[in-house]
Amino acid sequence: MRAGLMLCLTAACLLMPAVTLAAEETQHAASEGEHGGGHAESPLTAVWKWGNFVILFGGLGWFLRQPLRDFLETRSRSIEEGLASGRLARESALKQMSEIESRMARLDEEVRALRAQAVREAEDEKSRILESAKLEAEKILEVARREIEGLKKSARLELKGHVAELAVKLAEERLQKAIGPEENRRLVLRFLDSLDTTRN
Repeated sequence: MRAGLMLCLTAACLLMPAVTLAAEETQHAASEGEHGGGHAESPLTAVWKWGNFVILFGGLGWFLRQPLRDFLETRSRSIEEGLASGRLARESALKQMSEIESRMARLDEEVRALRAQAVREAEDEKSRILESAKLEAEKILEVARREIEGLKKSARLELKGHVAELAVKLAEERLQKAIGPEENRRLVLRFLDSLDTTRN
């Protein structure tokens, strides 16, 4: 780029005398026109002006064509790369957008599945707790039945003992009432006689 610029400046310096010469001729022609009573400029001067113009800008164009072409190609390449990166970014954004939309669509299904799973787990936990409570209640009832059975047996034994004691007391009272002292002495004597008999 700098080399092209230097070449342009060199070309301008080389063409400067020609431009100066054309300007001098123009002034000379103008002064002749003033003295000569309004002559128009000569065709050679016009050709010279246009020739200088073409040479100057043609030379500048010639020397600037390569740097300008390089600049335009670089700029074009950077624009194409920017467009390509923009397309890639757009495609990536569209892909991410579609992924997000599909996730959002799946999110409702996942929420429904999680709710259903939570309900199932709650039902399972409820039935497990009820089963455990039922088993625990049965164990408590079994222990209570055994305790009641034991209490019944001890109450029966206590009742039997009490009944036996009452029966003995009642029998003793009846015997005492039924047997008088005379009968009692006779019974004792009989008992003693039976003992003597057994000894012999």
